[in-house]
Formats: sequence, structure tokens, C-alpha cells
Amino acid sequence: MTPMQRPPPNHSWWQRLRQRLPGRSADVIVATIGAGARDVVVGKNILRIGTLVVPALPVVIALVAALLSATLGLWLYLVPATMPPGYVNIAIAQFGRVDADGRMHTSADTDLIGRTLFATVRDEVRRLAPDYYGQVWHDSMGLLEKRTTIGMAVGATAQDRWQDACARATAVGAQIIVYGELDTRPSPALLRLSLCEHNPNRERDMGNFAELQRFDRLGGPLPVVLPLSDVQGSVNAPLRVRTTLVAKLIVGLRYELADAPSYIANLRKALGVFNDALAYLGAEEGAATADNGGDLVYYLIGREHFLLFQDAATPANERAGQLDMARAALERALALNPRYARALTTLGGVYFHLAQQRTPELRTQSPELGQALTTYQAAVAAAQASADQAAEAEARLALALAYRLQAEGLLAQATPDLPAAEAALGAADRAAQAADQLILPEQNRFRGVAAMVHGLIAHQRAQMLARTSGQAPAARAMFQQAVDAYRQCIAASQADPGDLFLKRQIVDVTCGPRAESAAAALARMTQ
Repeated sequence: MTPMQRPPPNHSWWQRLRQRLPGRSADVIVATIGAGARDVVVGKNILRIGTLVVPALPVVIALVAALLSATLGLWLYLVPATMPPGYVNIAIAQFGRVDADGRMHTSADTDLIGRTLFATVRDEVRRLAPDYYGQVWHDSMGLLEKRTTIGMAVGATAQDRWQDACARATAVGAQIIVYGELDTRPSPALLRLSLCEHNPNRERDMGNFAELQRFDRLGGPLPVVLPLSDVQGSVNAPLRVRTTLVAKLIVGLRYELADAPSYIANLRKALGVFNDALAYLGAEEGAATADNGGDLVYYLIGREHFLLFQDAATPANERAGQLDMARAALERALALNPRYARALTTLGGVYFHLAQQRTPELRTQSPELGQALTTYQAAVAAAQASADQAAEAEARLALALAYRLQAEGLLAQATPDLPAAEAALGAADRAAQAADQLILPEQNRFRGVAAMVHGLIAHQRAQMLARTSGQAPAARAMFQQAVDAYRQCIAASQADPGDLFLKRQIVDVTCGPRAESAAAALARMTQ
């Protein structure tokens, strides 16, 4: 009979654990505690089962912090810090109040002016077709609409305040910013409105080489009765007219800066708005004057006609008429404000184009070239008087080009007038060098245009010297100078590939081909 075998030991997980416990494993007592137990006797021990108390305040704080963190993250995600790209955006800065001590700060009156202008501009923009929508921002907007501050343009001078306003516009992604100050030192107080415009379309200029344009007076200083209670009320009727006018002008500029549907269509729309603004001034105040902004409106009308004249899409049979209308509107602007620098420069451009249309030998005999020179000189003086550095630089570059055109005409005569041509080129040199001193390092387009002007002057002088006996060394040096200047122009374009105007209208049309021509002439002279 086979002896009965013991069953194998039950190697449960607990038994295996006990075998691994050191030393005092025999003192371990296992007890199962049911739900709801309070005092349980286990061997010689009594176990008290209590309630774990968790402090409430830290939990609440943690929950609130988590909620705030999530809310902040959602706010940062949904609420923009800059205006959306792809639109022409408009910012209304805080207006400053200038007190007796000359210090500038915000006040209830200036806040009301800013809010009213913001509402007026916003309402005008909202009526535009979808292709022309834009954002309008002001610091009165709520925290759920924007999460940045535009602030107040500051600076010791008008030029400083303009630069600060332009920088604020760039920071928030606006192409147009309106700013100003309410000077309470005279009685009644005087309100001055200004505007900085940034051209986002880098395929063309907007009547000026600078990508930033300063409108330093949106009408003359406006008397304001303080304290303000209702900007649109009858007590401050001129202020109501001015805010409405500024809104209309901004809409016109907004059309001008748009990409779609076409440049020429946008220019025509802008022209329509500016003509409407002119009619508005006539209806509200009897006539357009320098005090109510009429000079600016006429300037903008003239500029639109001039841009339409220059645009290749304008039908050939319309171009002469556009130039005539540009001239008439600009002359009206200058009749109201004879020291309007940008209007003078643009009118000088009209005369320059008329002179350029003539053959070189006839240019010195026609009045247009002399008119261009005189008008550009007046523009330089007016820009200096208004401390508009960019306007002065542009006027001086335009003056240099006009002197070079004069030299070309003098050299094209049956008997070239070499001394007079050299004098004209010397004047061109001085104008261009003076412009160089006014161009800021960040104004890359301006520097490219200035290099082109220097190249054209040197090239013209080299051609004159090449035809003069015994001047071959000087001619070679001047051809080399022209090549170097054209290459600086090309380098400016390469430094900013996004500036298609500089590439297509300056480098491709002038600097590139002229650099090759000057280099070829230099090579022939050294053979």
C-alpha cells in the first residue's frame, strides 16, 4: 500500500512575502478590516480607524489657480496682441493734453476726442465692401477685443512724435495711425491732428519714395471749447466736421493701400472718396480752406491723378488728362497753403515729367524744366520749415534728378554748353549729398534711390568728360564711380528682397542696365 503523500505547500503571495521578510516576520499579523470599522482589535493591538482630514484652503487655491491659468491661456490664444495681417489696419492713438508747463498727458477731454474719432472711423470702415475691410483699434476697446496698448505718441518735437507714432503703428500691425495733441495753453485750446501712413504694398510707391509718410497737419490747429461734453454737439461743430473729415480721408487712404481687386481700381475709388471729402467741406463749412484741411484734400486729389497718370494700366488716351487734373488740384492745394512741402514736391514731379517728355535738345528751351527746379527748391525750404526730414530728403533727391536732366539737355545742344552742364551736375551733386545726410539707416529704399541718383550724376559727368580732349583718366574714374553707385543701389535691393518697388522700378529699370552700360564704357576706355 502506497503511503499517502502530503499535499504540496500552498505558496500563496503572502507566504512568499513572509519568507522574504527579515528577522521579525513572525510578529506580522494580517487582519481584514471591513468598511465602516472604527476600533479593531488585532492581536495585542487596537487599531483606530479615523477620517483623513484634508485642509480645504489649499485645495480651493489650487483649483482657482488652475482655472485662472486655463482662462489666461484661452485669452492669450483667442485675443490678439497685434492687428491681423492681410488687412489695411488703422490705429487711433491716445491724444495728449499739453498743459501750462509744456508737459503732455492724457485727460478726460483728450480721451473723449480719441473715442469719438475711433467710433467715427470704425463706422466709416464698416460700410466698406468686403474686399476693403480693415481693423480699427483704440485703447478704449475691451480686454476681450485686444491685449495690447497703443498709447500716446510722445517726443520733444513734431518729428520725434511722428517717429514714435509710426513705431507704435508698426508694433500693433497698423498701416495708418492717427495721433495728436490738445494744447490748453492758448484760449481757446487748440487741437492738432497728425497721421503716419505705412505703405504695405512693396511693389510701388505712393507718390513718395519713403515707405512711411507723414501728414503733419490734418487741417490747421482747431479751436476747441473746454471742457468737452459732446464732440459731435453744436458747441464744437468744427471738431465734429474735422473728425468726420479725418475718417473720410482714412477710408481714401485705405483704398489706396489695398491690393485687390486692382491698383488702378483702388486709385479711382480713393479719388472718389477724396472728391467726396472736398464736397463735404463745401457743404459743412462753405469752402475748403487751409484751416479746415482743404489743402490736404486737394493734395490727395492731385496725388491720385498723378499716380493714375504714371500707372501703366491707365489708357493712353487718359494719361494727359490725368496729368492736367493733377496739376490743377496741386495748384489749388498750394494756393491754400503755399508752403506745403509734399504738394510742392508732387507738383515738381508733374513739371519734371512734362520736361522729360521733350527731346533732350528742347528741354532747356521749354518752361517745364525751370518750373520743376523752382518748385523743388521751394519744397526743400518748406520741408525745412516744417521739420519734415523725409519730405526734405525726397525734395532734394528730386532736385538732384532735375539738375541732371538739365545737364543732359545742355550737352544735347548742337554746340554743347560744357561749363553750364558741369555747373548743373555740381548742383545735382550738392543736392544729393544733402539728401544723404537726412536719410535714416533703416530707410533702405531711400538709400537705394539715393545711390541711383549718385550713379546717374556720375554717369552723366563721365560721358561729358569722355568727349573732352585730355580728360580720359578723369572719365575712367567717373565711370568707375558710376558703376560703384549703381552697385550700391543693387545691394540695397538685395538687402531687402521684399521691396519689389526698389527691385522692379529702380534696379531693373535703371541701376542694373546702367551699371552694365557704365562698366562697358569703362572697359572700352581701358583697352
